[in-house]
Amino acid sequence: MASLLFVRIAGGLGAVSLALFFVGLIPFLSANPTAGAGLTGRTPAFSVNHEFKGDRLPLNSAILRAAQRMTGHPREIPVGCDPSFSPISAPALAYIYGRCMS
Repeated sequence: MASLLFVRIAGGLGAVSLALFFVGLIPFLSANPTAGAGLTGRTPAFSVNHEFKGDRLPLNSAILRAAQRMTGHPREIPVGCDPSFSPISAPALAYIYGRCMS
């Protein structure tokens, strides 16, 4: 009687372990093959708008001088805004600001 119980328990554990093995293989079987080194053939889930990337031209020095003549002196950067240029590396452009908090 004990040997029959042992055979049933061993068979049940074997069936459960085989089922868990195959369940563990499911993610690997459904994965898309890669081209190597983490490259996939799928298109990304997002797109980047490159429409206005070419409009960032450097400012002409004549335009900067005309802007300084109109104001008399360089303007102060508003509170909460980041300067676009360093006053040490480009003092003529130090009053131009980029991002603002508000």
